[in-house]
Amino acid sequence: MLKKSVYVWESPIRIYHWVNVILITVLVATGLFIGDPIFTRPGEAYAVFIMGKVRLWHSMAAWLFIANFIYRLYWAFVGNEHAQFKPWRKGFVSDGIESVKYYLFLTKEHTLHLGHNVVAQLAYFTVMWIGSLFMILSGLALQGEIFPGGLQARIAGWMIPLFGGGSYALRSYHHLTTWIFIAFVVVHLYLVIRQDILDDDATVSSIINGHKFAMVDGEDNHDKH
Repeated sequence: MLKKSVYVWESPIRIYHWVNVILITVLVATGLFIGDPIFTRPGEAYAVFIMGKVRLWHSMAAWLFIANFIYRLYWAFVGNEHAQFKPWRKGFVSDGIESVKYYLFLTKEHTLHLGHNVVAQLAYFTVMWIGSLFMILSGLALQGEIFPGGLQARIAGWMIPLFGGGSYALRSYHHLTTWIFIAFVVVHLYLVIRQDILDDDATVSSIINGHKFAMVDGEDNHDKH
């Protein structure tokens, strides 16, 4: 068996990934501060205005996050097969079961995928798609309280009564989902590093240069993935 470098992650996917890394870092840091300010500065509020600045940074990062989300959604339709999520494909369930066994150390072998395996695809869809959509809509709804009748309130104001308990309940779910994002990042880092070490397929570096290693039978099978 030989290893061949295969172009997997297109540049739009890699750009989306690293922009998301920066934006999620800013959003989490500022969001946690808004929820529980851990420091203050002496002086009059009009001169210091820490919370106002943090909320501004949070809002700016949120709008960029929305733009990046739409950008990734577009590329899910026009990108290569590795940029798409197709749970209806043949073998999706069986590949998922094998991936779970592999992650739980119940087997040493698993179905190799150049892109994300089934477990990773489901995790990304749940957190980075459904979770991001919830954070976007709930964030717009909460911001809409500051601007009643504004664009944010018109787009997502319905979220507040949907969850009951007023904006406090929605804010609590928004905060809880932040911690889900944090947990996702920790697990994601562990799994990609683990896969890179065990499979030696350049998983970590692929998000920088786009290339992963695939096993092929020989020189005549150079197009086999």
